[in-house]
Amino acid sequence: MLLANEEHAMFVAHPAAAKSRAAQRLKAHARPAVEAALNASLTGYDRLVALSRFHRLSQEIILSETPEAARAVLREIEQALRKERARRGHWTYDLNRHIALLVAHRAETARLAGIGKPNG
Repeated sequence: MLLANEEHAMFVAHPAAAKSRAAQRLKAHARPAVEAALNASLTGYDRLVALSRFHRLSQEIILSETPEAARAVLREIEQALRKERARRGHWTYDLNRHIALLVAHRAETARLAGIGKPNG
């Protein structure tokens, strides 16, 4: 662990390397916070509200309990995630929308894993 003076001296000597290490530390500390937020959001996930925003998903597909319907839902979410990631850095990018899509993807992936399993 570097002392504050040593870290400052390193920053002055190699500013790009110090910024890179700072960014890596920030990512390492942010990841658990993001995971905790995603997991907390899973408890409040309202499937009908979240999926009704996808205009290409019919009510029948959303309410269906088949693996095919669950995979169709996941495909829509994955496509929306790809589009959202492509917007990163653009003024239309919305972090809250991205988080909502990640929460929906996790919930629907878990749902798909549970469909078709015998109860008990």
